[in-house]
Amino acid sequence: MKTLLLLIIATFSLISLSAQPTGVITGQVIDMENGKVLPHAVVRVNGAYAYADEFGQFPISTQTTEVFLYASYIGYAETWDTVHLPTSETVKLQLAATPISLSTILVLGDSRRRTAGSTVYNDQTKRLSQPADIGDLLADQPGFSLIKRGGYALDPVLRSFQAEQLNIVFDGGVQVVHACPGRMDPISTHVNPEAIRHIEIIKGPFSVRHGQVLGGTININTIEEKVSNGWSGFVETGLESNGNNGRGYAGLSYGSQQVDLQVTGGIKDFGNYQNGDGLSIPSAFRTSDYGLTGTWRPDDDQVLRAHWRQSFGRDILHPALMMDTRSDDASTASLDYNRTNMSDNLYSLSAKVYASQVDHIMSNENRPNRMMVDALATVQSRTLGGKVEATWHPTSKTILYTGVDMRYVGRTGFRDRVVKRNMMSGEELPQPMNFRDPIWQDAQILNSGAFAELRWLINERLAWNTGLRTDLVKGKISDPATEFQTYYGDPGHQTDVNWSANTSLNMTWSDRWTTQVALGRGTRSANMIERYINHFAVGIDGFEYVGNPFLRPEANHQLQVDVTYANNILEVGGSVFYSFITDYITATVDSTTRRKYMPAQPPAYVRRFTNAEAAKQAGFEAYGKVLVLPSLSWSGNISYTYAQNLDWNEPLPQIAPLRGVSTLEFRKPNWWARIDYRFASRQDRVSVEFGESPTPGFSKMDLGFGCTIYDDVQLGFSVLNIWNTTYYEHLNRPFRNMPESGILYEPGRNFTAMVRYDFGK
Repeated sequence: MKTLLLLIIATFSLISLSAQPTGVITGQVIDMENGKVLPHAVVRVNGAYAYADEFGQFPISTQTTEVFLYASYIGYAETWDTVHLPTSETVKLQLAATPISLSTILVLGDSRRRTAGSTVYNDQTKRLSQPADIGDLLADQPGFSLIKRGGYALDPVLRSFQAEQLNIVFDGGVQVVHACPGRMDPISTHVNPEAIRHIEIIKGPFSVRHGQVLGGTININTIEEKVSNGWSGFVETGLESNGNNGRGYAGLSYGSQQVDLQVTGGIKDFGNYQNGDGLSIPSAFRTSDYGLTGTWRPDDDQVLRAHWRQSFGRDILHPALMMDTRSDDASTASLDYNRTNMSDNLYSLSAKVYASQVDHIMSNENRPNRMMVDALATVQSRTLGGKVEATWHPTSKTILYTGVDMRYVGRTGFRDRVVKRNMMSGEELPQPMNFRDPIWQDAQILNSGAFAELRWLINERLAWNTGLRTDLVKGKISDPATEFQTYYGDPGHQTDVNWSANTSLNMTWSDRWTTQVALGRGTRSANMIERYINHFAVGIDGFEYVGNPFLRPEANHQLQVDVTYANNILEVGGSVFYSFITDYITATVDSTTRRKYMPAQPPAYVRRFTNAEAAKQAGFEAYGKVLVLPSLSWSGNISYTYAQNLDWNEPLPQIAPLRGVSTLEFRKPNWWARIDYRFASRQDRVSVEFGESPTPGFSKMDLGFGCTIYDDVQLGFSVLNIWNTTYYEHLNRPFRNMPESGILYEPGRNFTAMVRYDFGK
C-alpha cells in the first residue's frame, strides 16, 4: 500500500510544477516547395503543444535559450529544428508534402485530430528483455494484462476485453486468425517483435474505420514507410541466462526515389526457464520468420506496396493446455495502393487486399494421458479481406472518411485419437480404437461492413469526431458433427446485422490542458469458438465447451473521459471509463449434457455458450512523466478495472488487479540507463463460477543499460527480476494434463545481452 501511495503522489502532485516564460518565439509553418502557409498546423516546443493560426503563424513562450521545435500537418512529413534565443527573426518551419501513411490508424501530434482513447507505443528499450512475442511488449501498458498458457503465445487483455473482443490487426487492417481452438497461436505470435515500428492502440469502440470492434483496436505497424537511399541493413543478436535463450534478427534494404525493397528474418530458440525458487517451468519454444516488402512510387501522389510474411513455430510447450504445439506455420500476403491530392474535396483513395493461412499441428505426445489415448490434431484457418477508403476534405476544417471492408474466415480440422485403455476402468483394451473428432465442423464467417467517420476542427481549441458503421455478419458450418445436430438440428446460416457509432469532443483549454470526452457503441457477433466448438476444453477450467450458433451479438456502450496536462518538464494524464455490455457472451454449466471425452474424469457436465443480459466494467488509468534533470526523467502509470456479470452477480473472470509501473531513466545522446519497478496488488475479486482463486500481489525490479558505439553498433544489457521474486500474474493459467499440479510462475532473475550493427545509413 505504501508503494501505491508513493506512485500516486509522485504522479499527480507534480501537476503544480510550471514555469514562467522568459522569451518569445515567433514562427510560421510553410510548404517547402512553394512557400504556401499551412494554417492550423501542429507545433511543439520542448514538449509543449501549440497550434498555428490561419496564417500558419504561432507565438510560443519559452524558458530556455535553446528550443527544440517540431511541426506536423496532414499530408506533409514532420519536421524538427533547434533555435537559439534570443532572435528577432521569424522562424520558418518548412514541411515537405508526402503521401499519407498507408498503415497508420492514428493522426499523431494534434490532439484535435486524434481518435478518442488512442495512444501510440514505441519503447525500443523493451527489446533488451528479449520479448517472446508481441504480448510481452504490451504487458506494462496501462490497462493491459496477459493470458499466459506457456512461455509463448501471450494473449493480450485490455481492461476486461480479450480474444475477438479486441480487434488486433497488422499494418492498418491485415488479420491472421488462429487455427487452434485453445489459442496456442493468437495473432500476436505471427510477427517477430523486433519487426515492429510502433503499436497504435484505441481503447474503446471509438473508431469505425478498422472493422467490427467491441472493446478496442490494436494496430501492430511493421512497415517502414521510406527506407534510406541505396543499400542499408542491420544484424542483431541476443542471449538470456534464464532458459539459455538465444535469438537473431537481420534485415537488408534498398531504396531509391521510386522503389524500396526490404527483406527481414529472425530466429528464436528459448528453453525452459526457472522461477525464483529454481523450479523449472515447461516453456520452451523455437520460432523463425521472414518478410519481404516492395514499394513502388510512380509519382509523388501514388504508392503501391506488396508485402509477404511467413512465420514458423516448432515444439512449443503449453503446460496450461491439454496439448503442445508440434508445428505452427503462418503465411500472409497483402497489397496496398494509395493515391493522394485527387481533387479539391477528395484528398486520397486507398485500397488494401490480404490473405493469410495458418496450419497448426498439436499433440499430447509428452503428456501423462498418452498412456490412455494418443491424440494428434491438425487444424487450419484461412482469412481473406480487403478495404477501400476515401478521405474527403469537404471544407478546410473537416475530414471525412468513408469506406467499405470485408473479412472472411474459414476453419477446418480434426483430432485423431487412438484409445489404448478403457476410459472408465483404465484397463488396457485388447485392440486400440481409432476415432476422428471434428474440431471446427468446417466453419465459416463472413463480415461485410460500411462506415463513415467525420472530424470537424471547429477552432484551434475544439474538435468534434463522430462515426457510424454497419456490419452484415453471416456464419455457417458445412460439416456438422452428429451430436451438434442432436443439440440444434440443422443450424443452417446465421445472419446478424450490427451497428456501431461513436461521438467525441476534443477540448484544448490552453497550450497545456486538454480534455477528451467520448461516447461509443461497439458490437461483436459471436466468434467460431462460441458458435461452433464441439466438446473441447477451451476455457480457464476443466470443462468441455459446446458452442451455440444462435448467440446474439454483444454490444459495448462505453463512456470515457481523458485529461492531459503538459509543460516543458511535466506531462500527466488519466482516463476514467464505464462500459455497459448487453447480451454479454459467456458460458454456463449445462447439467443436461455430459462430457464426451474421458467421461470418468470430472467435471461431469459441459459448459454451453449463452448470452447474459448485461455486464459492466469501470475503472481508471493514469500516467505521469517529469524531467527531473536535463538527462534524468521519471515516469509511471497505474490502472484498475472493476468488472461484474450483472446477471450472475459476481465478478467477470480473468480481470487483472490494481497494477503500476515506475521508471527512472537517465539518457544521453550515446547511452542510457533505466530502472523499472513494477507491482500488482492482491486480486480477491474472482469468479467462483469459473473456478478462479485469489492471487497474491507482488513487486519486482528490472535494470537496463544501452549504448551506441561509432553510430553503427548498439549494445544493451539488462537484469530482469533483480530480487529473484517468485510470483505469478492473476491471468496465468494452472497446469493441465501435466505430471504435477502447478501454475505458470514468471521467470526468476534473468541476465540479458544484445548487440546490433547497422550499415549503409
